[in-house]
Amino acid sequence: MIKLSIIYNKDKEDAIKIYKELLKYLKSKKKFEILDDKKLSQAEYMVVIGGDGTLLRSFKNIKNKEIKIIAINSGTLGYLTEIRKDKYKGIFENILKGKINIEERHFLTIGVGKKTYNALNEIFLTKDSIKRNIISSEIYVNDKFLGKFKGDGVIIATPTGSTAYSLSAGGPIITPELKLFLITPIAPHNLNTRPIILSGDVKIVLTISKPSEVGFINIDGNTHHKIKVEDKVEICYSTETLKIVIPEARNYYDVLREKLKWGENLC
Repeated sequence: MIKLSIIYNKDKEDAIKIYKELLKYLKSKKKFEILDDKKLSQAEYMVVIGGDGTLLRSFKNIKNKEIKIIAINSGTLGYLTEIRKDKYKGIFENILKGKINIEERHFLTIGVGKKTYNALNEIFLTKDSIKRNIISSEIYVNDKFLGKFKGDGVIIATPTGSTAYSLSAGGPIITPELKLFLITPIAPHNLNTRPIILSGDVKIVLTISKPSEVGFINIDGNTHHKIKVEDKVEICYSTETLKIVIPEARNYYDVLREKLKWGENLC
């Protein structure tokens, strides 16, 4: 029996409908064992039904990084949840045949004090209040001073996250198989402060410059943590990867054009 865990967005009617249809389909095959959330670490596959936000929230709970993610899109964009709701049966048929395509995504490990987090998309620092004009932060790379950032904040993204918040802030798109850091300032006070790409083999330390300032870090849009001038946010790449099942004959550049309309004339 192939062991599966299923997570779906319980607030979305489409996700609930797909979940019910999927359960019926899997039971008819008599080859799959559906595990409850308490046995997630024993699963070979985790099925995520929803949008990209559902996948990012589910990612926080994955302890066994060898588990393979089957992400079925019931949302709108579905940049990470690539499998269409009318195509998911083909994925499970291929699993039964031993034919699956896996794409590995690099993710970040983040240390703040005694707490550790993982980020698939990004971590970003922002000011603690809209009343505050700007926040000043400093970034160190392998203990060497990179620079000071003044503005609304700064984003440190993975290639996977390069098409998320960083893209909206003016950062470039990076293909997801690469292991790189993308640092993108948010509304920088100095126009000479532009996005920069660093090797994924370095360690980044992010701090606040001024004792009078308080900031918030946000991790994949889910986890929030207040930081002060004495706090150090340490960021590096995990030695593990997230394994995502992708559709047969899938081409990343097709996804880029289809989902983000890259290169199209929108006028």
